Amino acid sequence: MEFDIQDIGKKRTYTFLREERYQFQGLRNENHVEMGMEVDLLSVSKGVPTFKISMLRYKQSNSEGMYRWVGDIHEIRKELIFTLDENGRLGTVLNIEDIKKKWEKMKPQLIKSHQTEEHKAIFMNGISELLEDPEQFSAALRFAQPYLLLFPGIHHKELKKGETFKGYRELPNFLAAKNVPIITEETLTELEDGTYQIEVSGSIDEDQFEQDKVTAMIRILKNRPRVPTQLQLGYIERYRLDQWPWSEQSMCMSIAEIPGTLYREERNILKAI
Repeated sequence: MEFDIQDIGKKRTYTFLREERYQFQGLRNENHVEMGMEVDLLSVSKGVPTFKISMLRYKQSNSEGMYRWVGDIHEIRKELIFTLDENGRLGTVLNIEDIKKKWEKMKPQLIKSHQTEEHKAIFMNGISELLEDPEQFSAALRFAQPYLLLFPGIHHKELKKGETFKGYRELPNFLAAKNVPIITEETLTELEDGTYQIEVSGSIDEDQFEQDKVTAMIRILKNRPRVPTQLQLGYIERYRLDQWPWSEQSMCMSIAEIPGTLYREERNILKAI
């Protein structure tokens, strides 16, 4: 799908819903997020589009532990301006300096509100280091939600009914591994009402996944050399197609499980309103 000068100024408003359930070493937690956002096409230069995502509202159900940090720092991505890369995914964040200024302004209050937490310095330093590296910051958002559902790199492909195309995704920040690399199969299907949808199924890229690091970490935690460590993954996406340039409704579900140690379930839904 090509972007043209005539498309500049087009925008859409979305509702994004996320459900996350997590269990690790017997400890359970979950979070529900509701977000409203507006997406604008700002410009097109030599075929490369620049978009702006404005967060209109944000609400989450859990304010404990790690989820508290997620809720506290969502403000730094309240407005993102970025290009798309050659694959049609989030490419380079252009307003990184504005985001850094917002972060510096937030830091004193965050330090105060999290002062009793043992690992607060790890979170604070990690975010600061990420913002100092624009390439890594963009990479951290590329496969995160809702950016993946907005720009998954499938809408610009010349898909034909019945043909299956290969793609790539990631589950970021997975235990001892940097991420879980996912190989996808993407198929265009026609619905009964004559409209189309893209169905995506994913499996672990075994050649790229750092299973050995995950295995070593779990054996240390369990202190058992024969404990199960192999990651099992279920992954699907679905896009109901609409006019330029996005799908009308998108969904991504994943279940990552290491029996006896980890269970991570995510359900993400993006709908145009």
